[in-house]
Amino acid sequence: MPDFIQKLIAKFANDNGKFLFINAAIGWFLASAAQTFGIFANKKIDKEDKKFLVPQEIFDGLSNIGLYAIITAPLMNLTEKMIDKGVISFRNVEPGSAKFKSLKGGATVLASFAGGIISTNILTPIIRNKLGTIAQRKAMKQKIQAVMPKYDPCYQPLFRKTAEGSPLRMSNYVAFAKSGKLKV
Repeated sequence: MPDFIQKLIAKFANDNGKFLFINAAIGWFLASAAQTFGIFANKKIDKEDKKFLVPQEIFDGLSNIGLYAIITAPLMNLTEKMIDKGVISFRNVEPGSAKFKSLKGGATVLASFAGGIISTNILTPIIRNKLGTIAQRKAMKQKIQAVMPKYDPCYQPLFRKTAEGSPLRMSNYVAFAKSGKLKV
């Protein structure tokens, strides 16, 4: 194994917060890649659906990883700085001692958990749903305009709006059903 990889592993192995952060990001990447590949390789999903689902999964994975990094890394750094400046202190623990380093590492682990929860369980779904709604409305407008079904009087009753304001009345439907034009 190359020397720089061993040093990188040793650095993160001694800092539990950073170790957790890196492993969570790798986990998000692998899960997203597996989900995207699964959709791409699934023969039961037609090509039109794949054109939408594959980019959606890629975007979902990138947003999960991106928001996780944007929220969690600064939160972990802020926690470390607050401990170093004494804003967050540990009772009866000398700064620089092994116990202090251990508690500082524990605080960064908690910050990593908090950042992960905030970013992936709260912010990502809100942002993803908002963007998904916009994209879905755009796609629906295009599909609806492109594929408007033609009216076929043999299979579909046509109920015109009446003076009473009701476009569909039960009596109209019953009359249509008795007419013999209704095919099931």
